[in-house]
Amino acid sequence: MMPEPGCFLAAALGSTGRWQFIETRGGPEMVDQDSRRYVFLSASFLSRQYKSIPDNALDNAIFFFGAKRSWLFPANREEMLEARSQPTKYLEFDENFKSLILNKEKQSLVFWLLPDKSYGNVSKFIEAITDPVSKENYLPLILDENWWLTKFNARDAKFCTDAQSVINNFKRGEFNYDPVMELLYQSNSTLVPTLYWAES
Repeated sequence: MMPEPGCFLAAALGSTGRWQFIETRGGPEMVDQDSRRYVFLSASFLSRQYKSIPDNALDNAIFFFGAKRSWLFPANREEMLEARSQPTKYLEFDENFKSLILNKEKQSLVFWLLPDKSYGNVSKFIEAITDPVSKENYLPLILDENWWLTKFNARDAKFCTDAQSVINNFKRGEFNYDPVMELLYQSNSTLVPTLYWAES
């Protein structure tokens, strides 16, 4: 997938050292990086790497996938055929990985963007989750176009510097990785949007 203009090709997560200054709702704060929630965005990457991710990171993580649940868990022949038609071989994911997703669903920590394509619903999902850093629920996603056009500072961007790319992505219900990651990061800086895992 090519990045949108003004967006970076999403890279591996990782940082040097356990403690880091992060901008929280109360201002800059030194936080324990181990306490932050990772948000894994690619079921395909995660299926190949989940065994190498530390338990504390995986147990606390959010799964936000731009796919249909039925592509991994088809309930009938029609859904099975649709799953088989996808470029990603969802039906070949190993059973332990599928069990991990099912367990995360029981914790209300999995969201599937398709078929609804609603970032309003994504926001409600995020808002219902407790931030281990602040001990409060996460803030809503910033879905206000005016904020992105007038208050977003590209110099503070981590994944995508182009506000219009972020706007287009959430308005159209698309799942371009870098705009999604920037939306998550700007809305809640203690979330760690993660495309693929790499040790720091």
